[in-house]
Amino acid sequence: MSRDPKDTLVPRASLADAVYERLRDDIVRGVLSNGSNLNQVHLAERYGVSRIPVREALRRLQAESLVKAAPYHQFVVSRPTVDQILELVDIRIALEDHALVKRGVVPSDTIDQLRALNEQMKGERGEEFMELDRRLHQLIAGPGTMVSEVIIDVRTRIHTHLASMVTNEPGRSTATAEHERLIAALSAGDLERAREVMREHVMTSRNFILYRIDKSAAEQGRRPAEEQRG
Repeated sequence: MSRDPKDTLVPRASLADAVYERLRDDIVRGVLSNGSNLNQVHLAERYGVSRIPVREALRRLQAESLVKAAPYHQFVVSRPTVDQILELVDIRIALEDHALVKRGVVPSDTIDQLRALNEQMKGERGEEFMELDRRLHQLIAGPGTMVSEVIIDVRTRIHTHLASMVTNEPGRSTATAEHERLIAALSAGDLERAREVMREHVMTSRNFILYRIDKSAAEQGRRPAEEQRG
């Protein structure tokens, strides 16, 4: 996957933050594959900065377990393991449920926005679909709340797995249909039903991720994920 060099240049303001965002995005979207060596000199050239902001960005990503240190001050991409991926989905279930309980009644104007976003999703695919999905869930959790920010962080860490689920029409249709049931429950003020539908919605993605991991393992002659997990 290639990019125009101009697209990777980073503005001088907040260089470390900008490099962090670009590098994190390249990792979670699979532009940089698991195990890729992250040479600081090459990254500095790629983003048009000095090595200092690159080093700071790598340290932040190491704290998030997205890269790990290797011998001789090198870093490599370290994507989540099977156990970590499934744990992150389970964490998301708990967070989404907490957000619903904390928020309570959703205003009617927010319900209208949710319906509009879900309708728009039906005509999108790829990253556009994923962005709208992120906005929809953020709106449900409550924009500006800490729980919504943490949910976004969890989603980001498993982005490539979530994105693979909606690469085809059945996956996108399933997601928007589940959204419709969730929005209907929120519109009716039925919190318990909304919590139930939200859990089913996130579990759909969990089951897909597990299926995808097991399928990949079978194709490569490895044990299924559930067996690896013991």
